[in-house]
Amino acid sequence: MSFGVLGLSLGVFGVPWIQLRARDEAERRLRVQRGAIVAFRIFMRIMTGLGLTRFEREGVAERLAGSGLLVVANHPTLIDAPAILSCMRSGACITKQANTSNPTMSRVIRAAGYIPNVGGQAIVEACVQSLRAGGSLLLFPEGTRSPGGGLGEFQRGAAHIALESDRDLLPVLVTCDPPTLMRGQKWYDVPDRPFELRLQVGDPIRVGPYREALREGEPRARAARRLTAELREYFEKGLRGVAA
Repeated sequence: MSFGVLGLSLGVFGVPWIQLRARDEAERRLRVQRGAIVAFRIFMRIMTGLGLTRFEREGVAERLAGSGLLVVANHPTLIDAPAILSCMRSGACITKQANTSNPTMSRVIRAAGYIPNVGGQAIVEACVQSLRAGGSLLLFPEGTRSPGGGLGEFQRGAAHIALESDRDLLPVLVTCDPPTLMRGQKWYDVPDRPFELRLQVGDPIRVGPYREALREGEPRARAARRLTAELREYFEKGLRGVAA
């Protein structure tokens, strides 16, 4: 409920005020993104203040503070996006198309430049345009929440976006113990103790070698497949290390 109230308040009061004061569309989008991040930070503080979660962050302050970042993460819980975005200075993400008509979120989504998941090349082009304009972007390569205890199939959209925009992929490993807010689990089905949500920001996955392979004639589809495989391997190793 608190998340909905924050989203509605930002849409009703914050967005019109920002739009009146901003000089152009780019500044409006950036200011709304930062307003949304403030709301996400408040939401995470409410969660921790109520004793529902412990929110641990490793390497976040140093690595998520920049601009023009292409951030990729696994997706074990319902609140991964608010948690990660709350640690960034600004940033957009891909959102369900249905959210663009949600009365509590639609105005913020449009004003912040969040990208509806319409699929296909159109979404790749929209993400590349956002990055080239200097914005940061959060992506979940699985496309939806992970299955319990593992990873879902990785889509190649993040790799295509990285190749087209010439942005390295900045991975964020998300773990939750005990598992909470998983796919298929009701939001009110919470554990009997605070769950620990942990973010670990890793070293960038370099896109340069893959772009060099493209220049040497490798098909883009093959390069995207190899980059996606490296990305998945990173998260698989990270989750194995947590489980060990």
